[in-house]
Amino acid sequence: MAVEGNILAKIRPSADEERHLSEVVRELKERVTTVLKEKGWEAKPILVGSVAKGTHLTGTEVDLFVAFPPDLPREDLELRGLALGELLERRARMYAEHPYTRGWYRGTEVEIVPCYRVQDATQRMSAVDRTPLHADYVLGRLAEDQADEVRLLKAWTQGVGVYGAEAKVRGFSGYLCELLVLRYGRFRAVLEASLGWSRGQKIELDRAATKEFTEALVVVDPIDGGRNVASAVSLDQLATFVHAAREYLRGPSERFFFPRPLKSLSVAQLRALAKRRGTGLIAVAIRAPAVTEDVLYPQLRKAHGALEDLLVREGFAVHDARFDVADEEALFLFELIVPALPRVIRHEGPPIWVRNAKEFVEKWTDDRRTLSGPFITGDRWSVDLVRDATTAEDLLRASAKGLSLGKDLEKSARRSLKVYEGTPALKAPYAPAWTRLLDKRFPWER
Repeated sequence: MAVEGNILAKIRPSADEERHLSEVVRELKERVTTVLKEKGWEAKPILVGSVAKGTHLTGTEVDLFVAFPPDLPREDLELRGLALGELLERRARMYAEHPYTRGWYRGTEVEIVPCYRVQDATQRMSAVDRTPLHADYVLGRLAEDQADEVRLLKAWTQGVGVYGAEAKVRGFSGYLCELLVLRYGRFRAVLEASLGWSRGQKIELDRAATKEFTEALVVVDPIDGGRNVASAVSLDQLATFVHAAREYLRGPSERFFFPRPLKSLSVAQLRALAKRRGTGLIAVAIRAPAVTEDVLYPQLRKAHGALEDLLVREGFAVHDARFDVADEEALFLFELIVPALPRVIRHEGPPIWVRNAKEFVEKWTDDRRTLSGPFITGDRWSVDLVRDATTAEDLLRASAKGLSLGKDLEKSARRSLKVYEGTPALKAPYAPAWTRLLDKRFPWER
């Protein structure tokens, strides 16, 4: 337990920080209330998130929701919420189900989010309306000594790389960490319980599920049986959590909480490593559109899948791949078994006795792409054709822009898509991304 005691000394907010947070929250609530009165708007500021529940780590942000009456039109809710966001400095308009404001107040990062005032989850009109109910649920059940257990779990998930429900991470949210501690009691007890988890693991607290869930991990929201708090957790992040738990319990170390940063390989080191591996390397780069991460990363994931499907469909076996963002570019990296294929490709047709078999023979008999055939293999017609693109580079240059890459990426791809093969793909700005692809060590192993 000495490891956890040392960690808590580093991650628990100091008395001075707690005083500052209290002042920030008090002042912001007062200023929001003043604006509401001046405007004649009926609403109430509510502190939510980890600060409200006392489970925050040092350096945390403040989440201030403003609850409006349920009969307020959605457009007015959004406009009033953004108007209140003007109280913040260096503010930025963010977008979830509806817009909100992220900015700074007295050196502390703050989010001001409008929501509807509801008494239970069945009355919700937008996804964020549940959040004050989440705060009430945790505050009413979390024992005083469990706040530090939540802090440990949050810091540990950050260290092993699985913290955050946002699209970039697809991991464990702060609320999910709180519920897991409520369910199992202690930080280590959560890790021990996870050793028995597998795909589709289902966890319930005070409320049973009111629907079937198909995600990798299911933690039923205790205030809404139709919601899975762990819906964002991807299968590989769940597996990483379980593996990291096993390794930590076997040998507790601060490395799991504060891993060393991944040191990028140099271009020379990457070239030497690529030569040893003997595979083909391809980089597709598209100017990253100016959208939020929660908008960008689902499109990156979609585009990555479309590009990989294209390569596999045309015969280029993908050994490994990842997407990344580097130097204001969306980057798609592929390690191929072979980067080039022969000119000939076999195209299989229908069985010889089906009705449309004649059409296949007629189509390919005199086609300029036919190298040989049509001929019979087994009971089917086949033909050997000239491959449209014999290298992955040529294929991607010719076809990538026509794929479904996501609305913003597609627009950017039409103007900026570039393909690099071999040594040119290992340019210096891409070295960190290639390192993340080729260095398979877990964070605590660095």
